[in-house]
Amino acid sequence: MKKCVCAALLCLILVSASVASASQYPEVGDILPEFTMAPLALEEDAVALGLDSNREFTLADIDTPYIYIEIIGVYCTVCQQQQPTLTKLYKWLKKTKLNTQITMLGIAAGGTTMEVEYIRKKDYLFPVVHDTEFEIYDKIGDTKTPFSLIVDRQGKVLYAHQGIIEDYKAHLKEIQALVK
Repeated sequence: MKKCVCAALLCLILVSASVASASQYPEVGDILPEFTMAPLALEEDAVALGLDSNREFTLADIDTPYIYIEIIGVYCTVCQQQQPTLTKLYKWLKKTKLNTQITMLGIAAGGTTMEVEYIRKKDYLFPVVHDTEFEIYDKIGDTKTPFSLIVDRQGKVLYAHQGIIEDYKAHLKEIQALVK
């Protein structure tokens, strides 16, 4: 009986370890796997990113040297709590002209085109791409939402944060230091 319990515990530990390593979040210095994003739900989002409308795109297609990626769940209550901070951040980037250096982009994990259209018109000021089948979400690392990343156009992670951004002013200073 003790051998069975020990064997079961060992299997559980091995499975837990492999699951933990398989879902490791991106960290500073990592390179994101390549992924293609679906055409944007709103024409104005394509214009804001400097893209032709109604076509797929990659991070390399975005004109600015850096991209602030916010991975959200459309129905995630924590993401909804984070949204006002992101709105302030977006407005601050425009006001300080740092939006010529860094572009904000939301990825709606599991979100449909219709859901993205709704949240964009209601809450989010910056472009949001739908990831209906969780393809991008899975490639990035099955993160919990919200998950914030700053990457360069090649996908190198310069900043990664899971959860609510608690100190907005410190976050602004981090962004300034990264993009200047």
